[in-house]
Amino acid sequence: MASITVSHLVKQFAEKRAVNDINFSLGEHEFLVLVGPSGCGKTTTLRMLAGLEPSSEGDIQFGARRVNDIRPKERNVAMVFQDYAVFPHLTVYENIAYGLRARGAPSAMIAERVPKAAKIFRIDHLLTRKPRQLSGGERQRVALSRAMVRDADLYLYDEPLANLDAQLRYQAREDIMALHREKQRPSVYVTHDQSEAMAMGDRIAVMRAGRIEQIGSGADLYERPDNLFVAYFIGTPSINLFDVEIRNGEVGGLFAYSSAVSLRVAQEHEAALQPYLGKQVKLGLRPEDLHVPRLATFPVSAENQVQGVVNVVEPSSAGCAVYLSTLDESGKDYVATLRTRMPASYLGKEVPLAANMARAHYFDPASELAIRAQVTD
Repeated sequence: MASITVSHLVKQFAEKRAVNDINFSLGEHEFLVLVGPSGCGKTTTLRMLAGLEPSSEGDIQFGARRVNDIRPKERNVAMVFQDYAVFPHLTVYENIAYGLRARGAPSAMIAERVPKAAKIFRIDHLLTRKPRQLSGGERQRVALSRAMVRDADLYLYDEPLANLDAQLRYQAREDIMALHREKQRPSVYVTHDQSEAMAMGDRIAVMRAGRIEQIGSGADLYERPDNLFVAYFIGTPSINLFDVEIRNGEVGGLFAYSSAVSLRVAQEHEAALQPYLGKQVKLGLRPEDLHVPRLATFPVSAENQVQGVVNVVEPSSAGCAVYLSTLDESGKDYVATLRTRMPASYLGKEVPLAANMARAHYFDPASELAIRAQVTD
C-alpha cells in the first residue's frame, strides 16, 4: 500500500466551511491522529477519506490514484465508528464476518479469519451472542475484530473509545495498536482527547476551525508548539500563560516582567525576544517546569522564582499537582506538577517555585505565533 496524500481539501456546508484547505500526507505504515475540540472538522475529514462525505474542493490520493469520485466500497477502507455500528440482529460471529461476506470472500477465508480476530481481541467465547448481551467494551472489540479481518488499504477510527469508561479505554488503546501492528497499513484516528493522541500517534495533527494548526510528533507539538492554541491544547494540565513585558535587567540580560512575576529570560531566548523589548508577550511555563526550589536540577535564585498562594493540592501516583494564585491583585491562577508530595498544611500559604526558564515558551499576543528560540533540557 502506497502513502495517502490530502491536498487543499475543503468541505463546505451551506455557509459553514467545516474543513478549510487542509494538507497532509500519511506514510505507508503510519498511525496519524487528528485531534482538536468538537466541531473542528476531524470527523468530516475522516468521512471524506472514507468516501462517506464528498469533498467540495481538493484531492485525496491513495498512492498515485485520485479517489475523490470513487465509491466507498471501492476504496478498500475499514472504519471503526464511535457507536461501534454493530448489527443488533446478527451474532458476534456474523458481525465480524459481515464485511467479508459483503465483498464475496470465500467461506474458508471467513471461517479462518473470524475466530482468529476474535481470539486476538478476547471475544472468541462470545461468538454466538447478540450485541444486546455484550458490554460496551465487548461491542467495541467486535468492531475492531471486524476491521481486523479485512485487508484494507486504509484504517479509519472515529473516536472509538469515547463511550468507554477510563479503565476500558486503556485496554482498548492496546487493542487498536495491536490491530495496527498486525496490519501495518496507514491509519487515521480521530479524538478530542489530547492525552490519547499523545499516547497513540506516530504523528498528530492539531485542528481548529477546519484547519490544521500544526502537525508533528507528540514531542514536537509539546516542546515546540507553533502557536498559543497548540501550546494550550497539548499537555495535561495545560500550559500556564502569563502576560509579561520584556525589559532590560539592571545588570544586563532581559526580564519577563509583570505585577505577578519578574523572571530572567534564559540566554538562549534573548536573541528571539530582543525585538520585543518594551513590548508585551505571552510567557508560557509548563506545569512540570515549575519545581520546589531545593529539588530543582538547575541553579535557583530570586530571578527565576514565582511566588504564589497554594489553593489546592491534588495527589497523584507520581507526586502531586499544586494549584496556586499569584500574589498580585490579579490573583492569576497557575499549576505546577511536582514529583514530590506537598502536605495539606501548605494550603493557603505562600510558597516559591523555581521556573526552568530554559524551557519557557513565548508568544506574540497579536498573531499568537510562537516567538522561536532553542529549547533545551
